[in-house]
Amino acid sequence: MELDDLFGNGKNSDVDTIDPDAEVQEFEVDEAPEEDEGVGGIGWKMLTLFVCGGLVITALAVAFMVWVIEGLVL
Repeated sequence: MELDDLFGNGKNSDVDTIDPDAEVQEFEVDEAPEEDEGVGGIGWKMLTLFVCGGLVITALAVAFMVWVIEGLVL
């Protein structure tokens, strides 16, 4: 198959081609959000959960270390 046949420019054009008279559909593009909406970043709620979770995990690790050290000493 040659390129002329593929694009419908040849004498033997039995290959499916794109219809040039096809209807074009246009889609609306959403506008960018306002600057006040807090675009980007992780947000204060996620930051609070992250910090509190880190504190809880640290407290559990310290409590476990104290428990293990007391068990070894006693």
